[in-house]
Amino acid sequence: MYKNRLQTYAQKKNISFPIYSCEREGPIHASRFKARVIVDGKTFDAAEYCNTVKEAEHAAAKVALNSLAPDGIVEDDLGIYKNLLQELAQKEGFKLPRYSTVTNGEPHMLVFVSTVEIEGCSFRGPQSKTKKQAEMGAAKVAYNCLRE
Repeated sequence: MYKNRLQTYAQKKNISFPIYSCEREGPIHASRFKARVIVDGKTFDAAEYCNTVKEAEHAAAKVALNSLAPDGIVEDDLGIYKNLLQELAQKEGFKLPRYSTVTNGEPHMLVFVSTVEIEGCSFRGPQSKTKKQAEMGAAKVAYNCLRE
């Protein structure tokens, strides 16, 4: 998931996309890998060797994200959670998330609240000013709960 998050971070910040390289250690039948990623001219190395190239690249992306966005994803990037939730569902073999939204309030001051259902569990997001924000908020709640 870290490679995707780093890619999205780079897109949102209008910086160069991550470029990965990997080094191999050990015999061919028991190789271990350590990755490096370059983002916006800065180089980040994974802290440890991993069993696969993919794991090593994710480890390097995690280091880069922790350095570039130490507080995690900023609220402007809330939209990423719908993507992350869908990817998590696909990875775990779940059915795709289903969103439902209710509207409350006066016509000039509507409030939207979305619920996302995934694998029989419902997750309610915070009140929002738009349907899109409401769905993104529900996705964030669901993703954070399911990831743990």
